Amino acid sequence: MDSRVLSVVATAATMQPVVDIEQLDAFVLQGRGHEHVRLVIDGEAFRFDVVGASVTAGPVRFTYLIARDCRLAKQIETVQRLEARLAGCVPNSAKGNSRIARLATALHAWDARMAGASLKTIATELLEPGDWPGPGECRKSAARRLVSTGQKLVAGGPRPILAL
Repeated sequence: MDSRVLSVVATAATMQPVVDIEQLDAFVLQGRGHEHVRLVIDGEAFRFDVVGASVTAGPVRFTYLIARDCRLAKQIETVQRLEARLAGCVPNSAKGNSRIARLATALHAWDARMAGASLKTIATELLEPGDWPGPGECRKSAARRLVSTGQKLVAGGPRPILAL
């Protein structure tokens, strides 16, 4: 099962906050005792497996059924993004983007090291400007950590990287 597909129980609701499918860009596929819903808010798509009240019958409140397995983190992230969109806010994706950028930088550091670059060269090219090796050797340590992270990413193969 895709970890970004949310399982929800829908209950009829009149008090805010509610989800009213009629007011949103949604596609609902009826099943036996459940619905598959694709909802697009501000260009971002969300998918649900819904049990309980029908989302097409009027405003509902969602209770999220979060899996306590390897899908947990992605489901929580998806719920946070959905709730932010429903509230009219732009979700904070900077954290996820900065992590991806940091991991991409680590891969560049690993590639540079394998090509024979020194830690000083890696720090100069990939880190913020500063003195070498920096107070307490902070720039040197940061370059080492980047190379080490890059090595671990390469050793792990493509699946962990693609799963981000």
